[in-house]
Amino acid sequence: MHYSITPILQSILLWSDSLLKLDNFDGFNLEEKPVPRYERSANMFAKIRHVAAHTERYDTMAKFYQTIFGMKQITTGLVDETGQHNPKRGHISDGVIGLALLAKRPGSQQGLDHFGFECEDVNEVLDRIKQKYPGLLFTKALSYVPFAGIRAQDPTGTQFDLSQKGMFNVREGYLKDGWEQPRWLNHIALRAREPDEVAEFYTTILELEEIPESAPDRAITLTDGKVRLVIRRCHDGFYRSLRQGFDHIGFKVESVEKTKQDLDEIATAFPESAPKKIAVGMQGGELEKDLQACPIGKHVLADPDGVLLDISE
Repeated sequence: MHYSITPILQSILLWSDSLLKLDNFDGFNLEEKPVPRYERSANMFAKIRHVAAHTERYDTMAKFYQTIFGMKQITTGLVDETGQHNPKRGHISDGVIGLALLAKRPGSQQGLDHFGFECEDVNEVLDRIKQKYPGLLFTKALSYVPFAGIRAQDPTGTQFDLSQKGMFNVREGYLKDGWEQPRWLNHIALRAREPDEVAEFYTTILELEEIPESAPDRAITLTDGKVRLVIRRCHDGFYRSLRQGFDHIGFKVESVEKTKQDLDEIATAFPESAPKKIAVGMQGGELEKDLQACPIGKHVLADPDGVLLDISE
């Protein structure tokens, strides 16, 4: 089914007229004073607000995250497989983090793709990157996305978005205060050959704070005051653990046992949205054991596309 894109394009043009201007990355021109919105951790310079994954099954994946974790749609007009802005699709949220289930296209990897920060001063972040990490790249974000102004990379090449209060392309649910709910995304885990160097990047550039966390694999845990960023060490145990970048995401739930029951129920009611088992195949057991070494998660699983998850109370 094809959707009319005229209203969406008109909206995009209106947003584009108001978008923050970026001239050779010398700085943003904020035409209005930033307006305060969602507050969740006082005095933190940057807060994780966004995670994105590529999928070929938007409806299946949305059903999973909405049913199991209570996520709700907060934007409209997400680009679908036809390349059109689909008014029935959008980012979904747990009240804090917006999850974008992006249509996978040729050349893009399925699964976790990037995450994003809302920060106090995008110009300051860019200046810090240019001064302290001149070899790293960043670019202006696509004009029609509802959250980001800049796409950048960390020392492992992991990509993240930057947004700021008062940016005119920030729209719909990202403008609102959010809400509290019992199940929410409480950590993102990355892999790095040198976790110390990556931790230094995020503490220096985005002012995340390191917190003590006992981890079997000597992972480093940072926080934005609510959501944690776990940096796990690469190892040669199997192919996947050699790769730098995204490892998994994790959710805090009111009850691990109740959530496990809900996972069993969705497998029966909506088999296409059932979670995948990890401990299958020659290395599945080792992969599951490796994921269980995360210092936060208490039960591990994979979503319908195979993205690794864990849950904790």
